[in-house]
Amino acid sequence: MRPVIGIVMCGSENGRQFVSQPYLDAVTDAGGLPTVLPVTGDTSLYAGFSRLCDGFLFCGGGDITPLLFGEELLTDQGGTDLFTDRFHLSLMAYVLQSRLPVLAICRGMQVMNLALGGTIWQDLSLRPVHTLNHMQVSVHRQDVCHKITISKNSMLYDFLGEYAEVNSFHHQCLHLIPSSLRPSAIASDGVVEAIELPGHPFALGVQWHPEVLYPSDHGMKKLFLALLKKASVSKNIQYISPFSGAE
Repeated sequence: MRPVIGIVMCGSENGRQFVSQPYLDAVTDAGGLPTVLPVTGDTSLYAGFSRLCDGFLFCGGGDITPLLFGEELLTDQGGTDLFTDRFHLSLMAYVLQSRLPVLAICRGMQVMNLALGGTIWQDLSLRPVHTLNHMQVSVHRQDVCHKITISKNSMLYDFLGEYAEVNSFHHQCLHLIPSSLRPSAIASDGVVEAIELPGHPFALGVQWHPEVLYPSDHGMKKLFLALLKKASVSKNIQYISPFSGAE
């Protein structure tokens, strides 16, 4: 059996909800069974999601409504969807409490931080210190654009080592981080690039997009391998990695 990974809808357009193909490919190629979870206002479905899924993946996407973290709008960058934001935040809180494994990517990492009581900078320009351009303009999304430094006392260090080169597609970043979370990677400008939840079986957030980097980067493959391994343990499934040499 393949571990079932619930991939939470990235967003919607013209009445259609969507998940970008690379997320589906990353889970499938890592040996998982991707299942797309729709945005819904019915929180009673969350229990069914947790029974159906062995782990969860929260994707990238749009901005998060500032009122949800106690602020009013300060920038004209990006766009928001209050209904989707409320769904992502409440589902994240439920999933973390369920202790099922979760990998949160880009916006997903910001959702994890907010769900546990943190805040975000609405735009990188609002930070009171020098900041890199974290919205790269490369031809290919799998191109890397800056380095990160990884904490040695983190599970991310086990996957990537002390340094990694990553891609970057965000104009927001974490601001206040709750004490329950541990930052595990930063960029050279101090922007937090990864967070972990100590004491949780597997709760990892990354600000970059490993779903497009993993085909050529064994370290990024390990992020998905770890999610699948923890998911198989959570439901007592025998899991064999299809990524030769990535472990």
